[in-house]
Amino acid sequence: MKRIFLLMIALLFLAGCWDQRELMERGFILGAAIDEDQEKVELTVQFYRPVMIGSSEGGGGGGREPIVTTIESESVSEAARNLVNYFGRKANWSHMQVIVVGEETVRHRHFNDILAFFYREQEPRATTNLMIGKGKGSDYLATEPMFEYASSRQFRELQRISHDEAGNTLDTTLHELSLQLQSELGVAIVPLVEKKIEKEITTSPLTGVAIIKDGVMVGDLDGTETQHVLIIRQQYNRGIWKIPCEEDPSVSKSDNMEIIVRESRVSPDLVGEQIIVDVDIEFEVRVRELMCDTVLETSEEVNAYAQKIEETIEEDLNKTIEGVKKKKVDVLNLGNDYHKKDAKKWEEIKDDWEEYFESAQFVYDINVEIVSSGLVDLKPFVEMD
Repeated sequence: MKRIFLLMIALLFLAGCWDQRELMERGFILGAAIDEDQEKVELTVQFYRPVMIGSSEGGGGGGREPIVTTIESESVSEAARNLVNYFGRKANWSHMQVIVVGEETVRHRHFNDILAFFYREQEPRATTNLMIGKGKGSDYLATEPMFEYASSRQFRELQRISHDEAGNTLDTTLHELSLQLQSELGVAIVPLVEKKIEKEITTSPLTGVAIIKDGVMVGDLDGTETQHVLIIRQQYNRGIWKIPCEEDPSVSKSDNMEIIVRESRVSPDLVGEQIIVDVDIEFEVRVRELMCDTVLETSEEVNAYAQKIEETIEEDLNKTIEGVKKKKVDVLNLGNDYHKKDAKKWEEIKDDWEEYFESAQFVYDINVEIVSSGLVDLKPFVEMD
């Protein structure tokens, strides 16, 4: 009984909410965008708008259309503090879904300067997603969402699902960006989004990644190149792979296969004065479209076609890798992998890593198992004349 009494006395001295602010005094931010206008910084935010008490808009909508507004100031932190002057509510960053940085801004301004506020402020979560937008970042928050209640939420889901199902981009958060920039290489890849208007419908697909080196954007990779890079980085799950027709390689027609990574191992090693990279990957392949004169009725035909897929994957990976090596930027993450293997030797060669990376040789061991889609036999659905 005495212990219970002492516990009740102790509870009287415990504080409630740490900042003692009522819910109605807060403005919940769903997304933010950062752009640079000459010497000024533009901070664009998307506020959640709750349903008014007694309104018939309640239902399952979750609220009214979000507010998107832009504040111009000397710094991001100053602009963030000035939000209260416009809305009469203290901005709350704990529910932020995504941060979009304009491409031109990140090409000329160091990421540390751009994102310092979000890393130091107490409320933003390290799991907040990050992307770079072609043009101005603010344009993307103003995009009308197709399914979600706010564009910020849609971009968060778009990033996650695109990475998991298509492999044409990477799911990147503030925490993951920090790990990349603080790694031995100091190189990061960040999802790249581009606004498109087709038949009066505005979309913003994620079709590649931006390359960050020394804190600024130095280039980008398209969706196909990103797919290949993620395989070598061992961050690839599944996606569609095109297998060109043998009868006329110049024709763009191809078989389309869904490839799924079962197991992968990418191991760089220093042999003499050259980096040798062993790439061992096992794929499960599902037939999606047979647009060529491909027939897979016998085990011999299936095995021969599996070998063709293995050769195509190796050729495609090599083509992208050679292009990346010419950039002298290790987006394949090989330097970090080698540092984990031999930290002492890494200290000796890291200053010359760009040269080692450019001359690296890749040895492939790719294995493919073809499985049926279950709908029709493994041959063209309709025979072509």
